[in-house]
Amino acid sequence: QGDRVQNYRQLESALQGGDSRLPSGLLNRLIAEASGDIRAAQGVTNNVRTAASDILVALAGSHFHFVMSELQGHLKAMGGTPEEFVFVTLGKLASSYG
Repeated sequence: QGDRVQNYRQLESALQGGDSRLPSGLLNRLIAEASGDIRAAQGVTNNVRTAASDILVALAGSHFHFVMSELQGHLKAMGGTPEEFVFVTLGKLASSYG
């Protein structure tokens, strides 16, 4: 899991380095992976969840609508018991882009 955190951190750094418009297939894959990690019930450490949350925030810099749509979908699908890291990510988005 340490490699996953390191990979997320390197990607976050690359995304923050410029206006990164990603191809839709890559964007969708990154959002799905990071989103899955922040919602994982087992087998994912808080370090991975935090790094995944940070990637979603970094992606929102150039793809805000797609990231927000993903997070809103989680809120609707969870039926009143959203995962903590969905809220953490929304808070980061509000602080960064609000």
